[in-house]
Amino acid sequence: SLQRMEYMASLAEKYQAPCYMHCCETKTEVEGCIERHGLTPPQLLDRMGLFRYGGGGFHCVWMSQEDIELFARKGIYAVTNPASNVKLASGIAPVDKLLAAGVPMAIGTDGAASNNALDMFREMSLACVLQKLRREDAAACPAADILYAACSAGARAMGLPDCDCLAPGKYADLAVIDLSRPSMRPIIAPAENLVYSGSKDCVRLTMVAGRILYENGEFHVGESAERIISEAEKYTKELIA
Repeated sequence: SLQRMEYMASLAEKYQAPCYMHCCETKTEVEGCIERHGLTPPQLLDRMGLFRYGGGGFHCVWMSQEDIELFARKGIYAVTNPASNVKLASGIAPVDKLLAAGVPMAIGTDGAASNNALDMFREMSLACVLQKLRREDAAACPAADILYAACSAGARAMGLPDCDCLAPGKYADLAVIDLSRPSMRPIIAPAENLVYSGSKDCVRLTMVAGRILYENGEFHVGESAERIISEAEKYTKELIA
């Protein structure tokens, strides 16, 4: 509701903080906003002051050229979630147009209900190939741009500039990839390998702030993986019942 959005805008002003929300996910959403307010969702959010201190929009499928220019001018992140958009038949985000306009891009998964896998390798691949399909151009949307959006830009989109690259003084947030896997060979264009043929099977280790959470098939998260799975199965059966 407008009242709730006005409250969010007041909090953004009070704390001088960025706002993030789903934006232009479906055609119906955009048409309804124009019908009610005479503005597209990005234009309405901007007029209400929600983007005064930055932020981001998730999905950004049905963006007009004016919306794209607004995001670029304000430095608002567009976070594309291609697997969700495909599963729900929402559409294909104009990632190539967003990138060309200078809009900062990141990649997300949306929730399990509209994605299932929550697999960033799948998201990267879909983000790339769907642009080629939409443009009918096999050269559209370079893999390196998508890899950057999934890694460094993702950290910056979430306000984590100390996690955006591997460098002295930064947090050690990383994934180690096994380059001996068949899908990673030959090593001619690493970005293309990761985006087009990378998978969870290629990951040897993940680390957050220097702490190893996964290594060679074993999880180190302070909980038993078997117990977590068992609890999830239990609650799922209760919900279904």
